[in-house]
Amino acid sequence: MYPTIRIIVGEIIIGDILNQRREEIQMTWNSKWVPILITSIWCLSWGTDPLLGIDDHRVVLKFDKKTTIVPAGTPTRGMMSMVRHPDGTIYLNFQSAPPKLYKSSDNAETWTGAAVGLAQPHQVVQGVGVNHKGRLFLVHQTAGDQPPNVPKKLYGQDLFVSYSDDNGQTWKTSPTDLGRIPPSIPNMQFHEDGIRTFIEQPDGTLMFTTTLVPTPDYAKQHGAYRQPYKRPNYQFAGRPGDFFSDIVLRSDDGGETWGDPTRVYPQLSPHESALAIDPNDGNHLLLMTRIQTAEKWYTEAQQKELMRETENPRPHYKNGALFESSDGGRTFALAKGGMTDWYGHRGTIYWSRSNVVVVTHSAGGRDSRKVARISLDGGKTWVNDTKTGSPFMNQSTKFVVDPDTSFSCPTVERSKDHFFSAIWHYVGNGG
Repeated sequence: MYPTIRIIVGEIIIGDILNQRREEIQMTWNSKWVPILITSIWCLSWGTDPLLGIDDHRVVLKFDKKTTIVPAGTPTRGMMSMVRHPDGTIYLNFQSAPPKLYKSSDNAETWTGAAVGLAQPHQVVQGVGVNHKGRLFLVHQTAGDQPPNVPKKLYGQDLFVSYSDDNGQTWKTSPTDLGRIPPSIPNMQFHEDGIRTFIEQPDGTLMFTTTLVPTPDYAKQHGAYRQPYKRPNYQFAGRPGDFFSDIVLRSDDGGETWGDPTRVYPQLSPHESALAIDPNDGNHLLLMTRIQTAEKWYTEAQQKELMRETENPRPHYKNGALFESSDGGRTFALAKGGMTDWYGHRGTIYWSRSNVVVVTHSAGGRDSRKVARISLDGGKTWVNDTKTGSPFMNQSTKFVVDPDTSFSCPTVERSKDHFFSAIWHYVGNGG
């Protein structure tokens, strides 16, 4: 018998997932679905059973109770992000309009909504973060049905970062004009969809990602989507100094100003990236994203090059993909077994202080379930029902967090080796 992982899942509804490994590893997963939003909490803890070493990767999940976070029908779209403040408060965002954060001060047992007062009207919050001093951050943009974005929808013509030093009561917007990133507005568009994360290095440097794509006129002018694709922007073409696909932006002054952009991995056109940072090495990052390209779009020679670089024979449009960086996000490479199944996207990633990595994503194909991949050693190996685990993420166990969910599933550490994840859930005829 393997020790089990119990899960409490919720209809948003919150549930607890209690995970128990053989050596008494217990994972509790609380999940809530607001008939549209679900959150899960799970716990991981291990004992000292001499028959099973701490490197044992055999884990079983069991679902327990359910609890509600937000009433059904409250959120209209659930690409979410979530953080834990240094004071213990958990903040959750899911693209509500007008903007609102949900927060819990009792370790995810109960939740309250807090309006977000931003200087710009008609804002949609696409990500939430916090630094070690407790400063909260939001990345946000004007709604798709409002100027200057009409009728761009997810492809916006503006993007802002705001911060709060009083737990979200008041917000100040960074003066940095993100629309000046080359090739700048009106030649580009921001592609945002609500799963942005902020990370902080030991020296205080902050990072988050955004997605840039060319406007139709600029794409046509500079030969986007025409083979053969060329560095540095591949399918998006443009000029050499342009930044397209996902980029990392940095701040060295506590989030007041932003710049120093670098590309993630443009040959696979990553979108909607979420960052996580090694608690023991500030230059070691993991990034979960989706790719917006396919090998068939490349020339035969470039397909072979992609196969060599990624060790994956067939990148698919809307694969989920896990990338790794050892130089503070300056360069990225595909992690071992980094690609999920086709449509295994809408991924999130969390790296706990206890060195547990949790990646969530859609199961893939026509399977709408939300699944979690778990590493107990900082992504070196992944739980796969064997003692040693697998070095390949995509060969690890798909733990089903919810049987019928969509959109993102962010995670935070509830206490040492205990975690809480949120899931947006469709209800009735639309969610």
